[in-house]
Amino acid sequence: MNYINMLSKLGMGSAHPGGFEATLRLFRKEPIPQGSRILEVGCGTGRTACHLTEQGYSVTAVDLHENMLNKARMRAEAMGLDINFLQADVCSLPFEDEQFNYVIAESVTVFTNATESLSEYCRVLTKGGTLYDRELLMDKPMPSEKQKELEQFFGIPRLMNREEWRSHLMESGFSFEEALEYNHFTDQMKQEQTRHLDTLERRDEGALFDLSLWETLFQHDRMILDNTDFLASALFKAVK
Repeated sequence: MNYINMLSKLGMGSAHPGGFEATLRLFRKEPIPQGSRILEVGCGTGRTACHLTEQGYSVTAVDLHENMLNKARMRAEAMGLDINFLQADVCSLPFEDEQFNYVIAESVTVFTNATESLSEYCRVLTKGGTLYDRELLMDKPMPSEKQKELEQFFGIPRLMNREEWRSHLMESGFSFEEALEYNHFTDQMKQEQTRHLDTLERRDEGALFDLSLWETLFQHDRMILDNTDFLASALFKAVK
């Protein structure tokens, strides 16, 4: 079982670094004006999209994984929310140019061809529109075997460092970028990851008895623990 399928079966709503606490912190520090058109890419089970819609925003959300989208739709229905969830590849978004004021990505772009996905985010943003993208990155050079093992497990084409992310963002058409946060994998981040209980998390039937799922989960934990010294996460802000 691969990492994304594991998340899908468990129905995890905020698997990105820092969890839902990091999501809430972003919107506290960077308030989005009411009336803004928001696209969430790689929306997973819809926790962020539903939170934003609950706050009165117009949200469109896309994900490649049908099981994730089904759970996102069930979440929205349970909350009484109307959200446009679409199955789509972030490297080929099904929207005309300049349709959104904001694009939000939480641990999504790292799993893609960043040149293609970032260019698509920029394309669908209005002029002056903003991308917020929280991603895993390489804090310092890793032994090549460790890096290869980590990339293969997570399905990451290439783990990039801070400067490589900056280069990709600027080459994709953005006129400005900065890292609003740069976080190492500390005990505080681990605590944040589980601070907000997700009462609408939906596991697949029988998931808890799936041995391959638990093997993948344990391998995930080992990968992070073994490579903590080499990894960090960053919240990028880029403006078109």
